[in-house]
Amino acid sequence: MTNELITVIIPCYNVEKYLSECIDSILNQTYPCLEILLINDGSTDSTGDICDRYKQKDSRIRVIHQSNKGIATTRNIGVKKATGKYIFWIDSDDYVCSYIIEKLYKLLIDYSADMSICNYIEGSCRNYNFQKKDSIIECFETRQGLNYIYKNNHYSFIMAASWAKLIKKSCYDSLRYPDGKIFEDIYISHHLIHNCQRIVYTDEIMYYYYKWPESILGKKIYKAKLDYLGAFEERIHFFESLGYDELKEKARIQYLHALIWEFSRAKDILHDSEMVKTIVKQYRKYYTLGTMNQEIKNETRGYMFTFYVSPYLRDFIDKVKCKLSRKGN
Repeated sequence: MTNELITVIIPCYNVEKYLSECIDSILNQTYPCLEILLINDGSTDSTGDICDRYKQKDSRIRVIHQSNKGIATTRNIGVKKATGKYIFWIDSDDYVCSYIIEKLYKLLIDYSADMSICNYIEGSCRNYNFQKKDSIIECFETRQGLNYIYKNNHYSFIMAASWAKLIKKSCYDSLRYPDGKIFEDIYISHHLIHNCQRIVYTDEIMYYYYKWPESILGKKIYKAKLDYLGAFEERIHFFESLGYDELKEKARIQYLHALIWEFSRAKDILHDSEMVKTIVKQYRKYYTLGTMNQEIKNETRGYMFTFYVSPYLRDFIDKVKCKLSRKGN
């Protein structure tokens, strides 16, 4: 099997505490033919210096320093600058096992796939030890891959993420991460999957996803964190354009649930009356009275209908139930 060039892209922003471990896990890969692209997105700590030091250590490393442009623009620059036939993303606060790229490449070649994916584990400690094991391998085509976005929370997360995947660079042709979005990968994931004729997945854990308090997911709620709602809405129209009615329905239900979830946060945490109005307007636009989706339980249908009639009443009922539950405990 001939080794082809793989570009590893590491977007970096203020990660001086974690970056070395991330880069080391890439330098220690058993797959030899790598181009490692470190993109320092205007860091204000010593991240840029760390990138430069590693560049002096290993000729496979290229460093790009830029003013802060955000993660979406940084990813677009990474794709444009990559010279490898395949792209592997790793977040700069994460780390991987030493054979992840070799195994994902072998799977991709063996199954004639456009994307290979591995399992991951998340945590707030940095002492996880990877262990090789016999793994279950699944190979599926485009439509099933799109369905897996809605399989369960663990699957949905990994299918939407940019990391833990080896992807043919050609799959990014005509695609761009939307500038200014912080949940940029959710906007592009379904398009990327659609550009793959075949995808292979192994349940072996080879990627460690670190959840630290200062990360996007760890930060307290703020308005920009609601930008994923636009991606959920866009999916509805995307599946409609393809004639995938069952996926359109799954996307619609996911969007409605997300709107319900964000209603109380917009009202009680952000105190953003315009955002609240927008959420209610969007919910009533996409809610269908008496939906017959078999994946929705009867009690959930009632819950969704109550929110449609009066979001404020639904929110009040939930708060009362929560108080009663606390008293009962």
